[in-house]
Amino acid sequence: MRTPTRRTVTTAAAGLTGLCAAVLVPTVAAPQAAAHPGPEPHGWVDTAWLTGYSLEDNSPAGTRATSSGRKAGGTGTFDDPITLAVGYAGGDEFPVGTVFYVPLVRAYFVVEDRCGACSDTTGAAEYTIDLWVGSDPDSSCMYEITGAHTVVQNAGPGWAVVPRWDELGGDCRLFGENPTPA
Repeated sequence: MRTPTRRTVTTAAAGLTGLCAAVLVPTVAAPQAAAHPGPEPHGWVDTAWLTGYSLEDNSPAGTRATSSGRKAGGTGTFDDPITLAVGYAGGDEFPVGTVFYVPLVRAYFVVEDRCGACSDTTGAAEYTIDLWVGSDPDSSCMYEITGAHTVVQNAGPGWAVVPRWDELGGDCRLFGENPTPA
């Protein structure tokens, strides 16, 4: 049984930066953080091994079929998350409907599919999630995102998003590892 190593994420106005400013410059009031629209983002920060799957290597190939019966896709917003697949060895660690936020691509994803290879351990992360990239004939986006990356599990609304109208295979911009509030 794995021991979770998770951190709760919130966007507190008085974080470490505010504390340092108060200690180092006590005569200057710390600036107030600008309020962001919408709800406060939340979730559990983890490191996951990310891989990608596409129309070309889905099973059956050339389809958007998923094990949940839903059609793979999505734009990456909280209201229209992109499909992802998870392993199923030892039970459903992440049930259908579990929402992830992936800072690397600034998009929300939702568990809608299963992946046999996702049950294999990598040593670099506690679990693997397979992101739907849409059409990626040369696998370039899948190669770009493969590796150990920060994810926010059970992510709520409020994280910065770059909608993918052409899916990740058509727009594979990467943004780094830090979860960013909207």
